[in-house]
Amino acid sequence: MAGGSRKTYEELKLRLVAGHYKPGTQLKEEPIAEEFGVSRSPVRAALRRLVEDGLATSDAGRGVQVAAWTDWDIEEVFQLRLLLEPYAAQLAAERADAAAVEQLDASNRAMARAIADAGEHTVVQVQEANRLFHQTLLHASGSHRLISMLETMIDMPIITRSFELYSRSDMEQSLSHHRDLTIAVQAHDGQLARQVMQLHLQMSRHRFMRARGSGGAGTGAPSLA
Repeated sequence: MAGGSRKTYEELKLRLVAGHYKPGTQLKEEPIAEEFGVSRSPVRAALRRLVEDGLATSDAGRGVQVAAWTDWDIEEVFQLRLLLEPYAAQLAAERADAAAVEQLDASNRAMARAIADAGEHTVVQVQEANRLFHQTLLHASGSHRLISMLETMIDMPIITRSFELYSRSDMEQSLSHHRDLTIAVQAHDGQLARQVMQLHLQMSRHRFMRARGSGGAGTGAPSLA
């Protein structure tokens, strides 16, 4: 992807994950190009990439629209993360340097401050700290394939506003898992990091589907074999 297209894509992606556009909003090339001060070509390429990432949909009659997340979409992403992200955590523990560990610690401190503050911006701050933690862990894995496959999926909690559904104790438990993962990375214990990430994602899925009223198999959420 060329520089102009990549910059346009990154800006649009940030807007989508931050909820700037509602699901179903049509993303039109001309207005976006005018707003960003670019030609329609990089916008077209950026929109194509967003569709490939699953952040937008393309319909012959409606053009490109912001994707809506169904229970099926959410369940599928959780299952894919459960397959891939524990392995990424294992690689991160085996390969991470001191700078990565410090970044993990910093995101944990930011998340702890946001939870303790309990202010009107707590959810946004917790979401951002959570995203930074998982992105740091993913990049510390050193696997370009995993990074390519997981980057968009890691943004899913922001797109679906999962932390708005969490209680304070839910957030604190999530932070506790992050701290355990940081300890595993610092100790270069790949197996421990893998196990903690599996637990972390399983609990996240359970909390999220419970809060949405799905609850899991037998109550509306799909069962994946």
